[in-house]
Amino acid sequence: MKDKLEIGLQEAIVSVGPNKGMLKKKCPPMNTYGSAVWNAIQSFSNPYNVGLAHLFYMDSETLELYQYVREIGKSVNLRNFDQDANALREIGIF
Repeated sequence: MKDKLEIGLQEAIVSVGPNKGMLKKKCPPMNTYGSAVWNAIQSFSNPYNVGLAHLFYMDSETLELYQYVREIGKSVNLRNFDQDANALREIGIF
């Protein structure tokens, strides 16, 4: 699971530039580890951006990774990974 999580994080998180450490603006391709991690983190950070089709078409491996990250999110704060949601929280809309 650790290897899948590492791959997913590399695909879902910006690694260079001013947005380093934040979720990428667009979800990685469907049914990839990056998609599973991106959607799981997004479900805590900005649930309006979760791709329902991505969730429906996950195979057993990516679904397992999605559920694993969701479990982690219950004990770790994953709310601040989406820039748009952070900006809306700052002005009191979200």
